[in-house]
Amino acid sequence: MKKYLLLIITCISGQLLYAQHSEISKAIRDRNNNDYVWVAAHRCDWIYSVENSTDALKNAIRSGADIAETDVRLTKDGKIIIMHDATIDRTTVGKGVILEMTLDEIRKNHMRSINYGVKSDLVVPTLEEFIDIARGKILLYLDKAGYDIPGKPEGYMVQQVLKVLEEKNALDEAIFVLEWPYEKARRIFGDKLDKVIYCPAISDRITNVNEYVDEWIEKFNPVMYQFRMSTLDTDVYKQLPKIHKVNAKAFVAATWPEHTANHDDLVSIFDRPSKGWGWLLNQGFRVLETNYPHDLLRYLEYEKWR
Repeated sequence: MKKYLLLIITCISGQLLYAQHSEISKAIRDRNNNDYVWVAAHRCDWIYSVENSTDALKNAIRSGADIAETDVRLTKDGKIIIMHDATIDRTTVGKGVILEMTLDEIRKNHMRSINYGVKSDLVVPTLEEFIDIARGKILLYLDKAGYDIPGKPEGYMVQQVLKVLEEKNALDEAIFVLEWPYEKARRIFGDKLDKVIYCPAISDRITNVNEYVDEWIEKFNPVMYQFRMSTLDTDVYKQLPKIHKVNAKAFVAATWPEHTANHDDLVSIFDRPSKGWGWLLNQGFRVLETNYPHDLLRYLEYEKWR
């Protein structure tokens, strides 16, 4: 009887947890929510912590960021870790190619602060650990998932990431930003394309940007698109009215001048926020990725955007 009651309680708790942690994904999917500005912390909060570490993720949550941009890599033994580079050389005290190392081998090398280069007491986190911290508090934008793995079929990395997300009941809180055409995304993601937050990237590298965007709108109508516009003369920038028309959220990485037509973080920090972040907001961008989530959030509060 006690075991039966414990099973019931466990099931109910799981359902309540899932209902709770789904609220944040419901909010970003709300097409009528066009006044709120979503802040994505680049590599979590790497300026004030160790890049892509559990501490950086916790800092991003404490800051009030809505999205943690982070990076996924596959180890030799098939584990998914959180790291930007293909090697551990820059962000840990060790050296080696991630695909040629096991998780245990990687974790023997502590992470180090990029700002100071000193060894920390942190170890390289797994995707599972990130999900456990982020659940219900912040969305995870999983960059690098679209990279091909040598000797593996196309989309293998995405499919491995999806397996972990499904096992952790976290598909609806994961964001994928890829330059894939609709048919490729549907083939690789399958029915999980409808469960994750899929954000097509719009860049100059795409042949016939107009057709690419039109196809996504017609066949899937994503809730969000990421713009990568080097200048305002490109066809990328000209897609903005289409995105606004279907009430999708326009997303841009203010981390890079080549993504923002030079209206980036550095302009905002070292010149005036109105020339960078303010300009992007006035263009209708409602998801801003930044290296400076604390500063951007203060600016948004001061300007009554949040």
